[in-house]
Amino acid sequence: MKRKRGRPRKYKNKSYPTMEEQTQPLENNGEELQINSETDQFVLEDWGVELDGHPNQEEVQEHNCNNEEINSSSLLILDNDVPESSNHQLYVSNPEQTEHVEQELESDNNYLSDIIEISNSFESINNKESQVKPYTTIHIIDGERGGAGKSFVSKALIEYCNSINHDVIIFDADVSNQDIAKIYPGVKSIFFSDNEKLTQAADEIFDCAFDKSVIVNLPAQVYSKVTDWINKNSLIDLGEEHSIRFVKWFVCTGGIDSVNFFLQSLDDLGDRMTHVFVRNMGLCDEWEYVQQMSEFIDAANKYQFINIDFPKFPFWERNMIERLGISFSEALSHPDFKVISRQRVKNFLKQTQVVFSQTGLVI
Repeated sequence: MKRKRGRPRKYKNKSYPTMEEQTQPLENNGEELQINSETDQFVLEDWGVELDGHPNQEEVQEHNCNNEEINSSSLLILDNDVPESSNHQLYVSNPEQTEHVEQELESDNNYLSDIIEISNSFESINNKESQVKPYTTIHIIDGERGGAGKSFVSKALIEYCNSINHDVIIFDADVSNQDIAKIYPGVKSIFFSDNEKLTQAADEIFDCAFDKSVIVNLPAQVYSKVTDWINKNSLIDLGEEHSIRFVKWFVCTGGIDSVNFFLQSLDDLGDRMTHVFVRNMGLCDEWEYVQQMSEFIDAANKYQFINIDFPKFPFWERNMIERLGISFSEALSHPDFKVISRQRVKNFLKQTQVVFSQTGLVI
């Protein structure tokens, strides 16, 4: 049974009952209070009678009416009881409680808005991270001296990129003999000049590197022009900002002057650009004396450049490829190349693939 409300006992002397009085059984006009055994609560036989006497009937009725108003004002109409036109809002009959509920709902909505905003921020950050530009490389094939084998190394590097499906943009800066442009489709011609009005032509190399890696076949005697183009435009630092790196493949003939040009390139750019010392085995098969040079040893310790041995290519097959103006891949199916000659070309390509892949620079 639900306990009915009653007025609290009034003490005329405004003092609390003693321990003895509290231990005495409560009476209601001579009748003792009953205890509900299920709820362990005191139950008055007549809820309208106060603990210390008979109440005023009007006060009792007024008290009951107030209770009914309170109970009715606390009644919430939930979704199932709301008319369809109400759009499933929450109603209360008491204006003060209505304001309180609206404040709670507004607080919940603000909290949800904050959660959504934070979630969108994380999603925006993840999208930006996923859109970060991958690194591309500008491969510069240098050697300064004529006849060092720069074009030959460039062709082999292009063949290796094709074999691993690495899409690159090719630039041929050798305007006097553009054998690269004659063999491969889509090759761009570029010219390095001392004339300031023409130096911007080389900027296309850097612009193309935003999309793909680039291979640049340099002619002889353009070292100072290329170095000035890189330094004056701060291209190495600019490349770091845009995920573009430089790699110089310096093809050496084995002569002292060729080695000195390589050492000069290290002094100018070695601390900011990766260098690869390409020993052209087709022009020199003895490199021990270079390895024992004190200048070379000091440079190796300071700059940590990479050494590779570019394999020798048989002279007959080489002369035939240059005379026909074809690529190494085309030689494998050309009718002028017999079975053994094709096998020599195939072996050469396998060797160059191993050499390039071991550097880890063509990715």
